[in-house]
Formats: sequence, structure tokens, C-alpha cells
Amino acid sequence: MEALRQERMITPHLEASVGLRGVRENDEFMLDVFQDRKRTFKLNRTKYKIQNGNNFEFNFSTAHISLPIFGKEECLYELELIADRKNKNHNNNSRYLLRSLGSSPFRLNGTYCFEAFLERGDAVDIGFNRIHFLKPENKHLENKLLSEKFIKSSLSILLEGETGTGKTTLAKKIHLESGRVGRFVHINLSAFSPGLIESELFGHVKGAFTGALNPKRGAILESNKGTLFLDEIDSLSMDLQTKLLLFLDDHEVRAVGGEHSSKVDIRMIFASGSVLKTRVEEDKMRKDFYYRLQSGCSVTMPSLREESARIKVLCRKFEYDQAIVIGEDLIQFYSTCAWPGNIRQLHSHLMKKKIYSDGKKFIIDETDRELLAENFNVKKLNPEDILTMEKMKTNYCYDVFLRAGKSISKAAKILEMSPNTLKAYLDKKKSELGNHQVVHIDI
Repeated sequence: MEALRQERMITPHLEASVGLRGVRENDEFMLDVFQDRKRTFKLNRTKYKIQNGNNFEFNFSTAHISLPIFGKEECLYELELIADRKNKNHNNNSRYLLRSLGSSPFRLNGTYCFEAFLERGDAVDIGFNRIHFLKPENKHLENKLLSEKFIKSSLSILLEGETGTGKTTLAKKIHLESGRVGRFVHINLSAFSPGLIESELFGHVKGAFTGALNPKRGAILESNKGTLFLDEIDSLSMDLQTKLLLFLDDHEVRAVGGEHSSKVDIRMIFASGSVLKTRVEEDKMRKDFYYRLQSGCSVTMPSLREESARIKVLCRKFEYDQAIVIGEDLIQFYSTCAWPGNIRQLHSHLMKKKIYSDGKKFIIDETDRELLAENFNVKKLNPEDILTMEKMKTNYCYDVFLRAGKSISKAAKILEMSPNTLKAYLDKKKSELGNHQVVHIDI
């Protein structure tokens, strides 16, 4: 198959759609019919006929769609699922092609054309009717640690996990799905000096302290009827822990220098990059404050080292969002990397790779070499995370094997070892990954 092209093809070119955003079987399309209601259908036929008629009609048995189109000229279009040239049977590479069978073109995203492979998100106008090919929802990253019943409650949540594991993203998602009508307010406590945090949280009245020239409402009042997300809660000083603990007990807030208290209705979400129980043991967190944070629900966000299967899911999502293709060998390589910065680091690395890449398909190249060094310099490794020398040799031989285009002879020459010795290491890797994931190819 030809290399994937970057530009959008308004001509029959299946290869330009494979692996990108091409409309495929089981995708959905929405019919916005002139002076009628909108309807959503799933693409489950290899061929559809679209023609003009007096009223809307969808014959499911013949897959014929009639649309109200003005004018005497007959309009006839065909939406067909096209297989790639190498395999005439329909598979995951098959994409839908829309073509005009008469003299009337259709409008694809505002451009008149007679045939084109469609992409997810495209809008096709036929007369005053629109066919919108929908983008699938990205449900593969939904967090299943919290039930819908708990998300919609008002109980507080504590999120613990390393940097970059998605604590802020999950907090925003909880707020959006909770149904609360107020704002989502995010405060990173480590970004403020201890003297300013109280004012940032509780607000202050004019003249409460030097520099308080104007009154300030504070994050707690700003998030009334909504959600207050306190990030880096482990950085809060002991005296401020006491003041926040008093608020958590009765949800009454008094501004610094104020005389009256106000009752607020907010949902609290806390996040910590360290284990709070350890902070208590080190006498850096009040025990009663710790138990108050734990009183709702505690969620531990796993790192990519602990849940390496997510790397493939995240790479596939990046493929869809950025319209590129990531080779399976590269994903396997990423699964062996440490990723101390977790999801944030993986996304940043892929964005950098996109900038430096010449084409639409990602392969192992120079931008990935820095990840090898990080594998051996990750801080806070658990004893079970430390690799044996034999394991390190196996992983390194496998990495060189991939970089050498899966050629045993080339990789053995680079490693200055015999092909049989290299093959022994690759057989070890095969047993780890599964026999179907490592294939010995010699070029």
C-alpha cells in the first residue's frame, strides 16, 4: 500500500483514508432533512443509494434513501464501502466513497465535487438536506473507578497519583458529569506562598492586611453551587490545614478580616502527587485532616508503568485526534519505556514527534532515543520495578532489532554478537510478549 498522504483527497483514493479519519463500517451518520427532524443511523451496508423525492424516506431493506430536493433534474448518488486493492474482501481498511451517478454534484464541506472518500466529521449537502458523518465518542479513556451514582453525589473525592496521571482531567470530567450548576474552580496550592493561600481560598475584606486595597471573594465563594478542585493538597501548611478542616466540617466561610460567615454549597475534590499517609507519618499533615480528606472517596491514579496497556489506547486516541498513524513496533517500544511524566509526557513526546516527522506515519527514530536513558533514571522506583541485567539485555536487544528493521543479521552486527545469541534474546522477548507479537524477519 502506498505511503499515507497528508493532504485531503477529493478524489477516489482509499489509501488516503486508511488509518486516518476515513468513514468506516459501523460509524454513524446524521440526516438533517429539509423541514424535518434530525435522525441518526449506523452505516451497516456496503452500498447506499441516495436520490431525490417528494418526501424523506429510508427503505432499510434496499438501503435506498429519498430526500426532498427541488428541481426537475434527477439527482442520484451512491455511498459505497470500498475495499483496498490488496484485499478485495472488506476489512478494517475499508472506507466509504460517495459518488454522483448523474450530472449533479454534492457539496462536501462547502466544496462541490462528484466523488470523494469521506472522513469523520464531514458534512455533505444535497439540496437543502445535510448528511453529517459523526465522529465516534472517545469512550476508551473513561475512568471506571467512580460509579455514576457517586459522581452525581456531593461527597468529596481525593485523587492520589504521580504527576501527569490525569488527576486534573478526571476532576473536570467529574464536575461536568455531576450536573452541578456552578463553576469549576481549580486552585494549585503549591503555586501560592503560605501567606496568600488563606486569602485565595476564603477571600478578604478591604483593608484586612497590607495591600488589601479591594475586597476579594475567594475560591470557595467563587465555586458556590459548583466544584472546588484543590490541587497539591499535600503542600498545605499545618496551620492552614486547621483552618480548612473547620470549613470542611460546616461549609461556612468567613473572609479574612470579615465579621460574618456565609454558608456555601460546593463539591470538594482534592489531589495529591504524594501518598498522604506518608505525610502523616512524617508529621507533615494532621491526622484528623487526613481522615477528613479520606471521608468521601479515594481514587489512586495508576502510572503508565503500572498500567502499560493504556499506552496503546492513548496512542490510538492520538492517531485519531491528529490524523496520523503510529506503527505497532513503536507502540511496543513505548510500552517498555518508564514514562516518569506519565500521560502528560507521552502526549508531549508524540506532539514533538509530529513536528519533526516528515510523513503521517510514526516510526522509531532519533526523537525516541532520549526515552532509553529515562528508563534507567526514573526516580522513586519500587524494588519490583528494578530490572535484572539479563532483562535489560533482552529489552535492549529487542529495541536494536526493531530499529534495524527486524533484521537479525543487521542487529547482530550493530550489537557485535552472533546472530544465534541475538535470536536467543529475541526468543525470550517472544515468550514475554506472546508469540504473535515478535516476528523474526531478516532483510
